[in-house]
Amino acid sequence: MTDTRTSPVALEGVPPCEISVDAEGNWYFEGNEITRTDILRTLLESVIVLKENTYGLEWEGKLCLLDTEDTPFVVSRVDRKVDASGEVILLTLKHLPGEEALDPSTLHVNRDNVLYCRIREGRFTARFLRPAYYQLAERIEEEAGEEKFYLELNGIRHYIDMPDPLAD
Repeated sequence: MTDTRTSPVALEGVPPCEISVDAEGNWYFEGNEITRTDILRTLLESVIVLKENTYGLEWEGKLCLLDTEDTPFVVSRVDRKVDASGEVILLTLKHLPGEEALDPSTLHVNRDNVLYCRIREGRFTARFLRPAYYQLAERIEEEAGEEKFYLELNGIRHYIDMPDPLAD
């Protein structure tokens, strides 16, 4: 698993946005927290991946480099829903309305034991905030006799990708 932090080195020709996002999903412009919901939604809808773990904002035909401590998307809540089609885990993303179904095959843990998944049809990585992690952890089980963890949904075990303890 690669480090989820962005490089401080700007991509050639891409100016910085002067906007940063901390590990908890809080957004800042020139050091001041952005709190307006409409602005946060617009910013999140404008996020693009420039290269692995490096994000930018693309808006009105212009592109700038986003300064992220981790990923701009964070999972703030996890809910379980069961209906006639089966069981699904619903994710609430901080600053965004609605819910998104978890693709359990994308769950992975980094070297710092932080849980992530892929969102938005696999386009982005999202970090689980501590409360959301605990909500999901209630459903995670360990394979007997092994250090493998899984989330079981609809009778299928979805194993969580863990970092190699021997890799540096």
